[in-house]
Amino acid sequence: MDKGTLRAIRIVVKGRVQGVGFRYWTRSLAKSLKVKGWVRNLADYSVEIFAEADTETLGEFVYALKHEHPYARVESLNSEEVRVRGYKDFIIEN
Repeated sequence: MDKGTLRAIRIVVKGRVQGVGFRYWTRSLAKSLKVKGWVRNLADYSVEIFAEADTETLGEFVYALKHEHPYARVESLNSEEVRVRGYKDFIIEN
């Protein structure tokens, strides 16, 4: 896949990711990278993310989610490829 090919992934992040501003930070990160989709808290205290971008950008996004939030502690991050839906923005759901 080349840089311009749009892909979509569903990500579940577990660890200390609720109560630390993780969703708001994720939205800011996504907007800065021009990633489209959404982020939301789940009942089990994990965070779910749907992200659309090219392959290179998604790699940068996932790396930052794992390593760059100042207060979160990511214990696991699982992602799977899903169907592109054509989102126009990145929002916080809930």
